Amino acid sequence: MNALDSQLREALREHAEWLTSRGRSGRRLLLEDADVSSLDFSALDLSEAELPGTRWDGCRCRGTMWPGANLASASFVRADLTQAQLAKANLDHAVLREARLHEAQALRASFYEADLRGATLQGADLRKAYLAQANLQGADLRDAQLETAILEGARLAGADLRGATGLRTVQATWVDLGEGEASQRIEGTELHAWLARASLHGPDEP
Repeated sequence: MNALDSQLREALREHAEWLTSRGRSGRRLLLEDADVSSLDFSALDLSEAELPGTRWDGCRCRGTMWPGANLASASFVRADLTQAQLAKANLDHAVLREARLHEAQALRASFYEADLRGATLQGADLRKAYLAQANLQGADLRDAQLETAILEGARLAGADLRGATGLRTVQATWVDLGEGEASQRIEGTELHAWLARASLHGPDEP
């Protein structure tokens, strides 16, 4: 435990009071550009917290509640967000490389230009999520719910979409299937045909 921990614990206590009192007492959690890497936040309620730029790399955040939280430009590299609650959270420009978001609840969450390379989103609820220009290269999206999700310009090379639902309702005029920094834009009927195949076959299958 480092010197920050006592301050952090008090800030978490005040946030819990702020939520319980509906803002009449306590204080909303603000951790802008803080580094809380490798700590355990599992099952904590961080709803509506202001956490832009915070580093959560390697953190254990199983079942953590972040509805409406501001996590823009935050870093979650290899963090465990299994069953995390992220409805309407702002994760624009966030870095979630190789993060575990198995069965995460991210209804209407925003991931604009987020880095989700190699992330596990198996069974995640991404209905109406904003994933425009997000990098999902190599991401595991098996059985994810993608009804009316926005994937405009998303990078999907190597993404596994087997069993994902709602692909016919995804909003996108084009996506990028280029590997690494290369670009391979597909759109129109080619895009719809690719999505239909991707729901049945893995990225390495013909």
